[in-house]
Amino acid sequence: MLSGSPMIKYVPFLKFKQNEIQGVGVLDDAIRNQIAPMYDIPRSQKVMTETEILERLRIADKTLKATQKETVAYKFFVDNFDVDDSIDLGGAPQYRTILNKLSHYPIMPVLAFDRHADHNLAALDFIKSRPGSEVGIRLQMVDIDSYNLTKSNLQALWVDLSAAKPQSVILLIDLRIIDDPIHAKKKVEKFLAGFQKDFQVTAAVVSGSVVPASIAGLVKTNAEAHIDREEYKLWRALNSTPEFDKVLFGDYGIISPEYSDLDIEPELISGMAAPKVFYTYHEKFFIVRGRRFKTHKYSQYFDISDNIVRQAFFRLPGDSYGEQYIHDRSFKAAVRAPKTGNPGTWIKCSTAAHITFVVNNI
Repeated sequence: MLSGSPMIKYVPFLKFKQNEIQGVGVLDDAIRNQIAPMYDIPRSQKVMTETEILERLRIADKTLKATQKETVAYKFFVDNFDVDDSIDLGGAPQYRTILNKLSHYPIMPVLAFDRHADHNLAALDFIKSRPGSEVGIRLQMVDIDSYNLTKSNLQALWVDLSAAKPQSVILLIDLRIIDDPIHAKKKVEKFLAGFQKDFQVTAAVVSGSVVPASIAGLVKTNAEAHIDREEYKLWRALNSTPEFDKVLFGDYGIISPEYSDLDIEPELISGMAAPKVFYTYHEKFFIVRGRRFKTHKYSQYFDISDNIVRQAFFRLPGDSYGEQYIHDRSFKAAVRAPKTGNPGTWIKCSTAAHITFVVNNI
């Protein structure tokens, strides 16, 4: 199945939003060089418009420019999986426009089934225009339900891929929310067993998450919980089999695959929202939730920081930007940071801590 050793070891599936892009931007070079993020343009609950999609691209581009070093531009996948792809941008098919607007970065387009008619054509044209390009093939659970049914689609795609001549092809199996880890693992194994007999790729990645759209499904307000990272356990079990020991790890970090922005007024958000912080350790997430910001304010983040640094599994402040951020807001800091941070900056720090931990432990 694998035609060569990939330069990467981990594919974090992230939303193409400011704080997650910044979370990658603050990584140490040694860590960032071992990952290739999959950036999904995020959706809102309301119907997306052309203007909104273009604005998200503008913000993402601005954030990338601010976080990428002058001499280092990391490669990443980009996809519009979460967005209604029937919405044209500037009179052109959406994915084609997205690739054009980001073409000054070392992006890797994504091929997939059940997308807009121009989606794969745009990705293939992009590859042809840039010799040495890399490409991903993103499959969902429905695609791996039956290898025999998907095989014909893959064969047709491979004809076009051969003509485009990408430098490498990476298979991305996206399990989204993992409700039944045992069932999911069996499906992945059965699909890969057939796939690797017929197709050759540079690498294969299996990604998923246990984080639901609503955090209330995992932990109540003013509470904490230790949640199994089923996506990691599934990958580790898969990797322990010689037949699949080259499969790479992927996950959705600390954000749910089903995440969407809320289309409500800021004052209503503050009335309902409560702080939540994820801290990754071993095979688990440690999740702490506070009470409503409206009644208990942002100072709760100081209490959450104190809670996390007291845990035996909390790592050293110098381990990553994330650990340092938490430490600086805790009682262990020589002088506690004056600012608590906000939901966005905590996503940035938690993303950095999570990615660093994963790279160092897979």
